[in-house]
Amino acid sequence: MLFKLGLKNIKQNLLMNILTIIQMSVAFVILISIISTIVSRFAFYTPFKEFMNSKGNYYNMINVINPDTGVTLRTTDEISNMIEGEKEVVAEYTVFLEDIDNKQTDDEILHDNYISYDDKFAELFTPELESGHWFDFNNSSETVPVVVTNNPYGLKTGDKLFLGLDGIGFDAEIIGVIKDNTKIIDTSLRPHDKLDFRNLYHDYSLEREGRATFIMLQKDLIDKPVIMQLNGNMLITYNDDVSDEQIEQNNQILKKLRVQYFDNAENMKINSLEYIFSQIRTLIPIFISVFILTMVGAISISALSAKRQIKNYAIYYVCGLKWKHCALINCCSSLICISCSFILSLISILIIQQTDLFGRTVIELGMWQITGCIIVVLIYIILSMILPLQIIGGNTPNQVLKSN
Repeated sequence: MLFKLGLKNIKQNLLMNILTIIQMSVAFVILISIISTIVSRFAFYTPFKEFMNSKGNYYNMINVINPDTGVTLRTTDEISNMIEGEKEVVAEYTVFLEDIDNKQTDDEILHDNYISYDDKFAELFTPELESGHWFDFNNSSETVPVVVTNNPYGLKTGDKLFLGLDGIGFDAEIIGVIKDNTKIIDTSLRPHDKLDFRNLYHDYSLEREGRATFIMLQKDLIDKPVIMQLNGNMLITYNDDVSDEQIEQNNQILKKLRVQYFDNAENMKINSLEYIFSQIRTLIPIFISVFILTMVGAISISALSAKRQIKNYAIYYVCGLKWKHCALINCCSSLICISCSFILSLISILIIQQTDLFGRTVIELGMWQITGCIIVVLIYIILSMILPLQIIGGNTPNQVLKSN
């Protein structure tokens, strides 16, 4: 019954309620945009948060060769044997394999990119997948699992292929395909004068790269007849009791291994948080101001609508309803309106995502966004219950009817 009366209230103040629905839809879109901005900034920082809060260094290496033996480095154990006091060493590698299509005849041939990770890198970050799954770290098959980026060869999940060089290699299976225009852990193309978490990622795009990237686990390749070389990102962490002098001595040793650039974890953390909050500090005040104005407008319209219904509430009271039931009627009206607003906001977000209306602005619907919307709904519903009681005040039904 209360729901039907609430629906009747909406029909009697249709224009005002349509305005409320539009304003609250805008409020939801703004709120989801604010939270999405914050979440997206932290999404790629979080995997390396533990490293950046530790005592350690980041290095970007170029085809590492042992300066004493002239042999390529194939594992982090070889790095550990050169330095002292390290807690953990994590790296990525280049794997030398023939292109899937090696009959290219262009003036500038773009070779396929084959990389492998230590397990830790693969555990820290999983890129967005178009199909299939990420690595199973307990895999014991002789067939090497491979995750490939969006590629020009039409390779898809479940495809089996032979990877090798000059006919010597191993059997592999595609277990997953990475979405185009997404991030993978690999050497970044961004400037390295001020390193932060973005330097650990490569923004892969098939249109820009013109080639495929194949990702494997280093441990699956150790016993395979292929050439590998430590190349790209490398993280080294130390226990807290290791002296700065020892770390600097290790740095001097590692600089002989063709280090392109490096920085310590503390500096990378500072730079990362500075980047994350730089745009947030600019956008959040604007978003919050517009959000508050929108909410105030919607609540004001709701209050005005409630005031127009006072006479009806008095009649309901005479017919046997209590004032609190009248508040519940207004609450039902608000619940219907805000439900319509939320649905409209979801449709708007879908249109924005499909049309790329806001360019590179990230708008997604996740746990934090839904939590924020629920809080707004609760605030709005509570106010919609309080407003009629505040407007009625201490008036009796007779006084309300006489004044209207």
